[in-house]
Amino acid sequence: MKDYRRVGLVVLAGLLLVTAGSAQPRPTAPGGSAPSSGTAAAKFTPKFEAWAETKLLMEGLADANYRSLSKRLKARPTDNETWMFARGQALLIAEAGNLLLLRPPRNEGRDTWMKLAMAMRDQAGSLARAAGSRDYAKSKAELELLTAACNRCHTTFRVPVRMKPDGADGERDVSAHAPAGVVE
Repeated sequence: MKDYRRVGLVVLAGLLLVTAGSAQPRPTAPGGSAPSSGTAAAKFTPKFEAWAETKLLMEGLADANYRSLSKRLKARPTDNETWMFARGQALLIAEAGNLLLLRPPRNEGRDTWMKLAMAMRDQAGSLARAAGSRDYAKSKAELELLTAACNRCHTTFRVPVRMKPDGADGERDVSAHAPAGVVE
């Protein structure tokens, strides 16, 4: 479990460094000064760019946090630290859903990909809210719904990985996380 946590943290740290490194400076007026309040400044629009492969996001961020979260929720957590850690893991899965939105397939599967990535994100967010309120029954139910959301996407894009909310490995071939046509 520590290896998954390390991989997840390394991926997250790398993404944060890439994001911080690509920050744009404030636009300047001709001559190098900041635009005056009387001039209309051009609105800055960031260009989002996928850096990590989908497989890396799924293994290092989504799957690692899902498996640990699933194990934490096998029995009702008894301390605040476990509940907060579970909430954090669910939020990281939700953020992985946001990152998947940056990597849609370049074919007719784009809209489906976007809907399924949003479903994963939203379901993980619901799980985070349940864990944050320490509602064990709701957390378990939300974990089941998150599992279903993950498996819907894997089935749709023919990824040979099936998630199981009990933390069991089940049918897992993690060598094939990225379906054909997906931006890597």
